[in-house]
Order: sequence, then C-alpha cells, then structure tokens
Amino acid sequence: MGYIPGHADGIRGQVPYPGHPLRLRRLLPIRRSSAARAKVYVTGSRIGTLCVITVHRQDNLSTKALPCALLIAGIAVLLAVAPASAAGRAEEKPEYDPAIAEIIAEIDESELQHTVSALQEIPTRAFGSGGNRAAGEYLYARLTDIPGLEVEFQGGCLNNVIATLPGSANTSDEVVMVGAHYDSISSDLARAPGATDNGCGVAIVLELARVMSGHSFDRTMRFALWNAEEDGCYGSIDYVEHAARSSDPITLYINFDSTCYDPENRSVLDIIYDERSADIAALMIDHNTIYATNFTLTTNVHTCESDHTSFQVRGFPAVTTHSEEHGPAHTPEDTIDHVSFDYARRNAQLGLSVLAAEAGLRGDGGAAISKAPIAR
Repeated sequence: MGYIPGHADGIRGQVPYPGHPLRLRRLLPIRRSSAARAKVYVTGSRIGTLCVITVHRQDNLSTKALPCALLIAGIAVLLAVAPASAAGRAEEKPEYDPAIAEIIAEIDESELQHTVSALQEIPTRAFGSGGNRAAGEYLYARLTDIPGLEVEFQGGCLNNVIATLPGSANTSDEVVMVGAHYDSISSDLARAPGATDNGCGVAIVLELARVMSGHSFDRTMRFALWNAEEDGCYGSIDYVEHAARSSDPITLYINFDSTCYDPENRSVLDIIYDERSADIAALMIDHNTIYATNFTLTTNVHTCESDHTSFQVRGFPAVTTHSEEHGPAHTPEDTIDHVSFDYARRNAQLGLSVLAAEAGLRGDGGAAISKAPIAR
C-alpha cells in the first residue's frame, strides 16, 4: 500500500487486461508540501486489451510519481464544500438495543471461511491479471445472488463492485457505506493468495451484505468491493471523486483491510480515524463493550493508507479497523491458515453494530426482505 507506478508525464500505468499483472516501475516518493499544491484525480479506460489508468494533475510540479497516501492528501486542500458529516450527533452514551444484538448474532463464521477459501483458489488477484478479472466477476455474482441488492460494476476497467440496499424512509437519499479491496499483491505476483490482505476483509463485506439484506434500514446501505488498492487506491479514489462531484450524501464509510490476523489470540484491534470520524470511533468503543465483541481496542496506532483515506480527504467520515500486525501480507504465504476467523467474526459484528445504528435499523414495523441463503 502507498505507492503507484511512476511515469514521466501525468503518471499513467498501462495494464494488459486480462492477462499479465501490472509491472510497477521505479517508485518515487513525493514531498507532502508539493502534494498539497496539486489537484489530482484518477480515470480508468480500456483501449483494446489495455486498461489505462491515468492520474491527472493540474500543477507545475517536477515530481513524477505520487504515493497513494500523499496523492489523496493533495486533494483535501481543494475541497469547496465538505459533504454531510457524521459529526454533530447527540453525545449521550448509546444504550443496548436488542434489535442490534439480534442482527449481529446472524454473522456466520463459516460464511467468512467459504469466501476466503474461494478467493484463495484464484492464484493471484493482482490488478490487471486474469485472476483479478475472475475475482471481480465472482464477487459480482455473489452479490447478485443476495435478494434486494442492486449490483453494478463501477469505474470502467477499474472494476469496482458496488451493491446498494435502498433505504426505507425519508432519509433514504443518505448513504451509509462499507467496503474492502479485493485485489492482492505479493513478492511473487503469480502467487498472491491475499487471504489476510484482503480476502477476509472482502468476506466480511459479503457477509454484512447477506445479513443486512434481510432487514430494512432508514438510510440506503452501499457495499463496495474496491479494486487496485494495492497499486494506489485507484478504485476508491475514482468512486469518491464522482461521489464528491455529485454531492453524494455519504454519512459514513467503514473499511475492512488487513483486519483478520491474530495468531496469538490477543484480540487487539486498531481503529484508524480522523477528526470527522472521531464520534464513530467512540461509538465503536462503546459498542465493543455493549455487544461484547471483547476486543482490546487501540486507536490510530497504525498509519497505513487504504481506501478509507480516499473518503477522508474528500471530507467524508470514514474509519478502518486493522489487526495488531500485518503477518504474511504481500507474500505467497498469505493463505487461509493465517486467518483468525473468530477474530474476523467479532470484527464483522462490531462493524455491523455501528452500521445498523447509523443506517437506522427498522423494527418489526419495517418490511424486511427475504433473507439471503448461506452460500455454499
């Protein structure tokens, strides 16, 4: 995470698609002070068999490549109007809600195992590879099989997979989002199983979609599976750029990345947040006790950049959860035997408790949708 391919002009990466994975050129850092002066946005297009990713900028900088973290930091200073924020909610402590306790109990650990196993069967999900394309199609099909979801590919050849569960009340134009990236990377790009980074994060999002689709919410829920995170957060940057331009009322985004590794059963979970999402982090801390997910929570220990950063720099409230360590990430050894599934289940439950509260889980009076079947 954190760097994108260097190029002499405008930073363009050409990816044979499908077929061979992206070959990273020389990686060049950029000074934060320079990044702050640049206006940057990402586009993706297909020319014949090539997927062309272009990072556009309007500046006179001499630096030739931008790391993901600093690329999107440069966008932040250009905000004209910040979108709807999660800040400003009532400050009273949340109370136990039996409806939330019931919905989080529906998280099925075997579902998480099923998804991680299926993704690991694809030898590599490196962006630009045939395996990456196959993974996107598999995830699209999985989401399409869930009743009540509207599913689409987004971002051209970036192939983000987006599923929407429409809200049920007059607040349904507001959107609560959750997501994870499905691409993988490795020291050997032909062997990039990406189980902890980030097949398990994808498994959590799919399980949240399955469970939440069986309930009604005041606000619209959107489930995002991002592509090209490992190569520069391209997928989420493209989505957020369009969301900001259209004033999409995203009230919250929760990200799952490198969030299922706990080999010593320490149950340490880091919450990464910024000023706009501080109250969401506080809510997660409260819910960890109220709904007995029983993590030892830390805050902002990690500084890893992931898809939540794309939202934060555009002014959207966003948090991500992160395991205590990275473990075998970015190696051919990042396999399912390193995934801590009880830890992952509780992480999914904690995230779901917050999503359900923020989206406005409707009680018995809401018209629930038929529950999605367990995938096998």
